[in-house]
Amino acid sequence: TQTKPYEASQKHSSGGHRPCLEQLKHSSINSPRGGPPEPEETQRWVPFDLLRDKKEVALSDIERCYDIGRVIGDGNFAIVRECRRRDTGQSLAMKIVERSKLIGREHMMQNELSLLGSLSHPCVVRLFAHYHTHTQAYLVLELVNGGDLFEAIARRGKFPEDEAGLIVADVSGALSYIHSKSIVHRDLKPENLLVSGWSHPGDVLKLGDFGLAMVVTEPIFTVCGTPTYVAPEILSETGYGLSVDVWALGVILYILLCGFPPFRSQDRDQEELFKLIREGKVHFLSNYWDPVSEGAKDLVKGLLQGNPIERLSASQSLQHPWVQAMATACRQGALTQRLHKTTAAGPCTQESQVEKLK
Repeated sequence: TQTKPYEASQKHSSGGHRPCLEQLKHSSINSPRGGPPEPEETQRWVPFDLLRDKKEVALSDIERCYDIGRVIGDGNFAIVRECRRRDTGQSLAMKIVERSKLIGREHMMQNELSLLGSLSHPCVVRLFAHYHTHTQAYLVLELVNGGDLFEAIARRGKFPEDEAGLIVADVSGALSYIHSKSIVHRDLKPENLLVSGWSHPGDVLKLGDFGLAMVVTEPIFTVCGTPTYVAPEILSETGYGLSVDVWALGVILYILLCGFPPFRSQDRDQEELFKLIREGKVHFLSNYWDPVSEGAKDLVKGLLQGNPIERLSASQSLQHPWVQAMATACRQGALTQRLHKTTAAGPCTQESQVEKLK
């Protein structure tokens, strides 16, 4: 499996084949916590740049400011290391990009720098500073050390509805925020959702990797993304916008609830997969979906509407009754666990809330 150009997440390397995650063949071709963060959150995340007066620096300059540690993630063109600010002791992540490997793709890194640098939301990974040496670029990011959602899915298979609802709430909040700024992510998938912790009744996931993100001013026609999560309007090349992120969220929710994606080719035939996505027929197989509430199924259907005009928005997803009920139940359960100092694999299980929505 090849990652797209300039792709590295804050995650541990797990090895092995990742099913249904092969790269879209035309990738990089040439053709509820929604809304703004609270004031105190904005003040807590003050960007800093210890070397702000220098356009290009030496590695020794960076090492004087940061203690650079172990590798916690890697990709084709970048690695991510844990680091620590020497003056404050703050733990951070440092994304190190080989500039020679980005020739012709410099705009992808510039995208990430300009877009991430303008964002401040509890469910979006924060960019604090960036530096350039002659051979490498260094991005100093918020450290999210709980792995990524893909690893959690691979480990657990599927999730209880309350946990899935909290995940959707966090992702919907992040999407609602960036969409309010006319930014489309275009590569929403479990690998790009970083886990900040399962025991805190608030921030569970943070959206990262803005290499394919862009500001939408008119319909986009570039075909890009990851096959399993790509929206039908991207494949049809009729022009697309913000709603492609919501489609990807629908695919993720489907996987969370049953353990496999809604559209899949038996023989890993990419053309067959794309045909199924364009047809957009979502099936709820009895053996897997009978225990799932109607509220959850209703949200899946709303997110996976083939017509983007009829598809729910990120804000509507965040306000969906099932999401509100499940996220509330999960946060309450997590808080109860913390108060009683118990340990569990996930944040909570509130079956009574699920039953109410059946």
